Amino acid sequence: MDRLEQVRAWGAYAAQVRGRVPERPPPGAVVERDGPLVRTHYGTHGTVGHPPLTHSGRGEVAELVRRQQEAFGARNEPVEWKAYGADPPVLAEELEAAGFTADPERSLMAAEFARLARATDGRVRSVGTGAGVGAFALAGGPHARPLAEVDADGCAPYGHDGAADTVALLDRGRVTAVGWAGRFADCDFVEIGGLTGPYAELVPAFAPLGRKRFLKGREAPYCVAEADGELRTALTEAGFAELTTVRTYRWHPGRSPARTRPVRETRDTEEGGLWDRLAEEFGFRPSMHRFPGFHEPVPSVTWSLAALDEEEGALDALDVIAHRALTEVTCPGEPLVWLDWQHTGYVFDPRRVGGPGEPRWPGAVYPDGDYYLYLHPDLLFGTFGHPWEQTLCVWGAGLLAAVEGELTGLLGEPLRRRDTPG
Repeated sequence: MDRLEQVRAWGAYAAQVRGRVPERPPPGAVVERDGPLVRTHYGTHGTVGHPPLTHSGRGEVAELVRRQQEAFGARNEPVEWKAYGADPPVLAEELEAAGFTADPERSLMAAEFARLARATDGRVRSVGTGAGVGAFALAGGPHARPLAEVDADGCAPYGHDGAADTVALLDRGRVTAVGWAGRFADCDFVEIGGLTGPYAELVPAFAPLGRKRFLKGREAPYCVAEADGELRTALTEAGFAELTTVRTYRWHPGRSPARTRPVRETRDTEEGGLWDRLAEEFGFRPSMHRFPGFHEPVPSVTWSLAALDEEEGALDALDVIAHRALTEVTCPGEPLVWLDWQHTGYVFDPRRVGGPGEPRWPGAVYPDGDYYLYLHPDLLFGTFGHPWEQTLCVWGAGLLAAVEGELTGLLGEPLRRRDTPG
């Protein structure tokens, strides 16, 4: 890549990637704009991104830094802020003056996929995030996007038309190194989130991400990575060139942050286990014609939802009633699960969602085309929305005590009630 191409690539990267607002936030995250900045709150930590601040004076930059510290401090979130060599020096100066600490400088490097050698021995394969990959989450680094965060984010940061992949280097069938990357559909770059060592031979495996045309018909000719030390040397030898430097600045509000996000997607084994238990213990059998669809537990009450969508504001009222009751019957820090038949579910903390500056409650009570369930992870209580019978079953003595009067006022007298076995 000659110097002119490097300048073009950096200009495109600055315009297309830096400070980009994702089409949908990652699970459990809240994305906010503050002037030229994009602030992302994950509940466990936060990040700040922005396009180049080329026209910002010292006073303006200092005020931006102060506001970010206030926002993250109010949520008790450590924050990461990347400054690039092409940014005005005042940004780094004001970050350091505000108490941010700087990681070692790294290079932001780029290569054209067309000029990278292709692996031919079959030792590099796409593996997703399956078995044998998780053990490498902390290897190498620091990474542009840690593997644990990639796993928590899924493909959300890249939007509905984007894509991501994890590849592994195999030695006699054993995973010896891992790399991961992703791209936006309307972007010229595949971004490497991390490589667990100086294994440049992993990079060509990301070429299919660049070749995919997606719905917008655009290919990504470049691959970009952050690197220093042996990894930087390996990427340089493979054909990468430095676009600019990058340094991560970190600030911690002082108290211990939350260890988990307020919302995360259910894992396949976790969700499959819940559906299996619903089938075995509750007799759940999906059907458009056989009702009620499962053996209603004791105690439980079932209401009709048939006329609910005809009343303005009734669906929102249903959610408000259920959310309040579900929160009341859980202990602080106790998670709930929302399941959507044949779709991704969520695990969440009901006390960390739905409020100002917090992510929305996942899902809904009203079964809009599929079975919707809010559950205690041990099935001690929950709600079961049946999309074809148009009913809502609520079970568990504590939850019923918290919700029955309000639901009867909203939905009318129950269709069924089970107070005793049999």
